[in-house]
Amino acid sequence: MNAPFFFRWLRMAVLATTLGSALLQADEAPAWRYTVKPGDNLINIAARYFSHADQWPKVQKANSIADPHRILPGTVLRISPELLRKTPGQALLESVSGSVRWRMADADWQTAERGQQLVAGSALETRDDASALLRLADGSKIVLAPNTQLSLDTLTLYAGGLMADTRMRLQRGQTAVEANPEQRENQHLRIETPSAQAVVRGTQFRLGADAEVTREETLGGLVGVSGAGKAVRVPAGSGTIARAGEAPIDPVPLLAAADVSGLPTRFEHLPMRFPLPALSGATSWQGEVAPDESFDRVLLAKSARGETLTLADLPNGDYVLRLRAIDGNGLQGFDAMHRFTVFARPFPPGLNAPGDAATVRDAQAKFAWTNVLDIERYRVQVASTSEFSELLYDETLNGEAWQTPEELPPGKLFWRAASIEPDGKQGPWSVPAAFTYKPGPGAVDLGRSAVQVESETLSLKLPPPPDGLGYEAVLASDKQLESRLGQASGDDGQLELARPGFGTYYLGVRLVDRADNTPGPFAVQKIEIPPSKLWLLLFLVPFGL
Repeated sequence: MNAPFFFRWLRMAVLATTLGSALLQADEAPAWRYTVKPGDNLINIAARYFSHADQWPKVQKANSIADPHRILPGTVLRISPELLRKTPGQALLESVSGSVRWRMADADWQTAERGQQLVAGSALETRDDASALLRLADGSKIVLAPNTQLSLDTLTLYAGGLMADTRMRLQRGQTAVEANPEQRENQHLRIETPSAQAVVRGTQFRLGADAEVTREETLGGLVGVSGAGKAVRVPAGSGTIARAGEAPIDPVPLLAAADVSGLPTRFEHLPMRFPLPALSGATSWQGEVAPDESFDRVLLAKSARGETLTLADLPNGDYVLRLRAIDGNGLQGFDAMHRFTVFARPFPPGLNAPGDAATVRDAQAKFAWTNVLDIERYRVQVASTSEFSELLYDETLNGEAWQTPEELPPGKLFWRAASIEPDGKQGPWSVPAAFTYKPGPGAVDLGRSAVQVESETLSLKLPPPPDGLGYEAVLASDKQLESRLGQASGDDGQLELARPGFGTYYLGVRLVDRADNTPGPFAVQKIEIPPSKLWLLLFLVPFGL
């Protein structure tokens, strides 16, 4: 065995022994490891840090020190925390998002507030879509995900803060921990769950728990996890699970960060839907949203199976999605970060008419949309292209309806609408609707028609109509055709009406599209009915109204 390898092996063995010892003695405070400096001796060390300065002989005996007045600098002393001056520590509630509560022991829950100092014996709880960030005295960050409950059992500082003993219980939920970021000595953190315990020596990791299972994922450093009398070391990039009454499984590699480069970067309509990437070994996904990549505040958290992660709602703004793949053990993999923007307010109106794929026959098309709360003005665009690069109309309107002042060009067209706030800010466009304008039948040329007045009928002879069209005739006593005396329809140009009495009348004739019964405009002619029963052939001359 070569020397470098031997020393690496020895360091790992010592670390394993240290972690294992700590795990098996969870009720005891860890020893303070003090490195002797030039000028130090047991008497002045005791005077600076001990609760009783005369207790130095105990350290002399425990560390086999021959002369308490002379100790070689660099010597590491193990000192029982019972000898040290101790003060109660606090945890700062640095950030709060959503509904977060706290309480002391079994007291009633109270609303937690940013900047609040929590002491030993207190508990913290996040509700749905809520998160909280705790900051410990050594700079450690503990982020509570939604639906998490954490109890602060011990927050003790020793020797003026040179040593910390922090013990917590994660009853349920998930925490993300950045422990002792400055790598200070003698900072001890332990987190218990219903089925396991984690001992930390400066690292980054996640810990999740429910009544039956504990899941730990180490992102950096080394974490010791114990349960049912067995301890395992979980290095960076690995995770373990511990079920109630069972030892933790041997560490397994975490899934890699997914490729999120193809996810949408802008949402103008809610809900937000992210297509999930393909990743071997992934059985489900965990998505979280925060204002920035620090994730000190988690705004939303959602798990998903299948092909899509759906998030219901967020205010307008810029956000970061943190996406993790979950393996068959329920362990979450490495983070993939994706930035996106929400611009969905004020909400666009719904497009009522014409609906998508509708056919419009009116020469002056009518448009209608839904009312949006607190919105009075809307912007409407009609275009000949789906990209709205060739606009036919671009109108700012009051109300929820509008009619084009002129006839639209025939063919496929597109329209959309947006809401405008009272301050003039326009929201996103609605999803466009495509429709087809098909002009209705044209006017009838009555110059090519004739009416034969018979004893009992009026016979109207017209040219055969174009394919798919028919005729409709109306006889009235007024030129507006409101006082109707009779009507007839046919598809061959031969129509008959009952003959009225002597007088002046108006005959209106129009074409009708039989596919949807869309009528064209009436062509109106004035006719005179003679007082005799003679048969007359009247060749009608167009009458201008």
